[in-house]
Amino acid sequence: MKLLLLFAFGVLSTFAEDSQLLKEFSEGNIQFSADVYKEMLKSNSGNFLVCPLSVDIVLALVHAGARGETAQQLSTGLHLPESHEKIEQIFTKLAPTLQSNDKYNLSSANKVYVKDNFKISDKFKSTAVNVFDAEIQNIDFTKKEQAATEMNKWVEDKTHDKIKDLISPDDLNQYTRAVLINAIYFHGQWVKQFDEYSTRKRTFYLNANDHVETDMMEITDSFNYYESPDLNAKFLELPYEGGDITMTFVLPNDKDGLPALEARIDEVLATPKYSFERVHVIIPKFKIETTIQFKPILQALGIKDAFEDNADFSGIGAQKEPLKISKVIQKAFIEVEEKGTTAAAATAVMLVELASFDIPTSPPKQFVADHPFVCYLRSSSAIIFIGRYSGLSN
Repeated sequence: MKLLLLFAFGVLSTFAEDSQLLKEFSEGNIQFSADVYKEMLKSNSGNFLVCPLSVDIVLALVHAGARGETAQQLSTGLHLPESHEKIEQIFTKLAPTLQSNDKYNLSSANKVYVKDNFKISDKFKSTAVNVFDAEIQNIDFTKKEQAATEMNKWVEDKTHDKIKDLISPDDLNQYTRAVLINAIYFHGQWVKQFDEYSTRKRTFYLNANDHVETDMMEITDSFNYYESPDLNAKFLELPYEGGDITMTFVLPNDKDGLPALEARIDEVLATPKYSFERVHVIIPKFKIETTIQFKPILQALGIKDAFEDNADFSGIGAQKEPLKISKVIQKAFIEVEEKGTTAAAATAVMLVELASFDIPTSPPKQFVADHPFVCYLRSSSAIIFIGRYSGLSN
């Protein structure tokens, strides 16, 4: 009996520890998502989409080889623990939550491309392979066109051709030592699908004065719904088949209310107090594609040394060759339609040698998204994508 009790206690303790690790990561991921969103506002006046989780993953892998102040800044900027060991524990537990099931397709893939004669340390290689499930491949970066084509082909394969030309040959040079890439892909169908025959052109207000005509989808059914008097906004959560992935739409009550809502994006991303309500929903069909140069965003969040000559990535190379990050690039894509959603993102980090650069009877609630809104796609453990639909392309 004692053995059984001890065994049961051990299982429960491990489960509790795992849950706590994922809870800590989720909280940090929400804060990082909010931080990135606020930085994106500075250079984007129209639609945009970002995948904070992809950046989390690829920079957590980079963190495994960072030391000293470089590692500290990465931890702080990403809202991750300082301990390498704890970060490894988190991403070991996170990986199983980023897998497909029989209802939706969700995948996260990592790859490290290393210059032919550059040797990575055994410890970094072990972490990349065993914690981040990363493939490692040698490549000749001096053959820039060929190398970029090969890496882009891998990204296209992992994102089902949604992300193309992530890496330009001009991103590579004789100082490039490694390129680390994360690719995330999601395709899912709504639990309650919109009827294609209900989709029609409707007015979408760009602001209080200007408008365009766009395809709008319509459904009346029961969903998680919340009205926030404090934020002066409505929340609607649409679930995907499979039970774990949802998309949340956050609609300001005023047609020109998006800036005020975005100024409080930290509160927007806090879990609302939903109630299950019958809701009449009208939202646009939309597609957003965004290319993001993440270097200035990360620098604004305090991750500075990683891009400078004093960067300490001594845990990556076997010969302790001085390295720094030259670029962090992300491409993100999302398409929302009647049946469901397809979304993809890929993020590349380039390391260079130093010397370079039950329906109620009351009337349904109304959620008519005919003006700019925030939306985010999340799992139980992380915000995967977050963006803004304003009706205007950047």
